[in-house]
Amino acid sequence: MNRFNHLIQKQSILYRGGVISKILCKILNRCIRWYYHCDIPYSLNIRNVYFCHKGFGVVINPNAYIGEGTYIQHGVTIGSRDDTNNIKAPNIGKKCYIGAKATIIGDVRIGNNVKIGAGAVVISDIPDGATAVGVPAKIISK
Repeated sequence: MNRFNHLIQKQSILYRGGVISKILCKILNRCIRWYYHCDIPYSLNIRNVYFCHKGFGVVINPNAYIGEGTYIQHGVTIGSRDDTNNIKAPNIGKKCYIGAKATIIGDVRIGNNVKIGAGAVVISDIPDGATAVGVPAKIISK
């Protein structure tokens, strides 16, 4: 596991601590945003989620759920469709692979063991074990 993954997980653990821990968490989050050019909220529980290429350019909605064992490449966006209802965020299953520059937006459910190709735009649900590519993402195998 690279240094970036350790920083992200420590940030998440600090968030669950006391007042001093939350202040340190916010400082760590600002440093990560500045150095890695990504926006990964410290309130997000991302245990055993791996960011390849040090997570450069990754943006994640604070209300998203990401399952354990998921690999996320650089430039990925996981968010909601509109700014007014920010609570409808993607739910990503366990052991998924999300390719570089992929975008997952809206209230979608991604099953377990799913592969999402590089540059794909996911706007609808994807079942377990499927592979999705394209704009908008289409399932090419199950």
